[in-house]
Amino acid sequence: MQASPLSSSRLLFVVGIFRSGTSLLYALLNQHPQIALMYECDVLDFPEILSRRRLRGPWLARQEFYNEALSRHRLIFGNQLRGLEDVRVPEDLYRVYGQAKGAHFWGEKSPSYCSRLRQLAQRHPDASFILIWRHPLEIYRSIREAGRNAPFFRRFGLNRFIFHQEQMVLQAAELELAGAKTYHVRYSDLVDRTEETCRGICRFLNLEFDPAMLNLAKADLSATHRGHRHDVHGQLFRGVIERRKFSTDGLKPAEIQKLRRFHVRWRRLSGQRLPEAEAGIEPFLVERLYHRAVGRFLFFMSGLKRVLFEFLPLSWLQLYRQIMRWFRGERRAVPTPPPRSTSAESTIILSSALLLAGVVCVDVLTPPEMVLTPFYLAPTALLALTVNRRWATGAAVLTMLAWNAAETMEKPVLLSNYGLLLWNCLMRFLVLQFVALLLSRIRLEIASAQND
Repeated sequence: MQASPLSSSRLLFVVGIFRSGTSLLYALLNQHPQIALMYECDVLDFPEILSRRRLRGPWLARQEFYNEALSRHRLIFGNQLRGLEDVRVPEDLYRVYGQAKGAHFWGEKSPSYCSRLRQLAQRHPDASFILIWRHPLEIYRSIREAGRNAPFFRRFGLNRFIFHQEQMVLQAAELELAGAKTYHVRYSDLVDRTEETCRGICRFLNLEFDPAMLNLAKADLSATHRGHRHDVHGQLFRGVIERRKFSTDGLKPAEIQKLRRFHVRWRRLSGQRLPEAEAGIEPFLVERLYHRAVGRFLFFMSGLKRVLFEFLPLSWLQLYRQIMRWFRGERRAVPTPPPRSTSAESTIILSSALLLAGVVCVDVLTPPEMVLTPFYLAPTALLALTVNRRWATGAAVLTMLAWNAAETMEKPVLLSNYGLLLWNCLMRFLVLQFVALLLSRIRLEIASAQND
């Protein structure tokens, strides 16, 4: 689907990997009277092949349900879509937001687009792109820090980071070869030479520089995600532009070495736009293939989740979200239990693995008629009650696989019926995951009672 030339020429996208400084750049740019960027609506972070079908339905209501994009930007109040009747496509949403400010450029700032630059450029060949780059070790360290308070960043992980950074490097090069309007900003320059960087961006956009861009204390940050405002963007809300002292504390030596290898590769592929890399070798082919495969799988799963938010009945999604909020204890302030020592957690995890192995051995050696379901639930339940929900979910997956393996050893005929085998896997995982969620919630309630 192509936008009109007029709207494309006014479109502006600010893109960078998570924790690379996109929020700071957004805050500075949005103080210019001719720039109106929306904050992480992710309205175009959607598989292009299904975009046309998506826009035939009530996509605005679903967008609000997905990440409160409309209410965060004060485009709607009370879930009423009045005033947005003429919004037919995502570009109309940008236009409405920009015209309300009287801006010449409108668009969006979103780290999610670092893997969709190619898609954005094909859809809007006349759009302008501002890409921000930061040292990979600094980014990953910041992701780990943010993960202490924000579940999203705890899930982001090294595989996602490597995949998205690799895609941004490769697709940014494609944009330049195709003649797209791109401007590159280094995070270090944005912090250390803020005025010079802002003036360069204004020249790129053919706008006059406005000194108001430098006053971060007056930036409007109301559109940021509510859960990230002080835990994740503390410096931004204090109106501080400063570069924190870089440290690799908290990163494993293997992670540091891996990121240094990829940094050498990314700096070469990006035309030296990334900060200076330490001399060293690039990642081996097997290493690159592994992270590419894992990253693509995770990217596919994220896209699938987004598709489900668009096409499943909204009532189902609302019920699902309410249930998940109850399981996570979000309806009340439930403190997270203090973390156990690493050695204690390791002992519990090892005990659960040994327990599962023992149950599988007993299951194989006993008659098929003997039911051992409670014993299969035990490893997942133990981890949910004593460690955390993520380890319990991992145990649920492992238990499901071991359970089905034991069953096929007793009933080899199942190997010829893949449909039945997959059905059994799914049903067992749902039961195990329900146990993990329920007992994790009980664990939070116990912790809450102990702190009252």
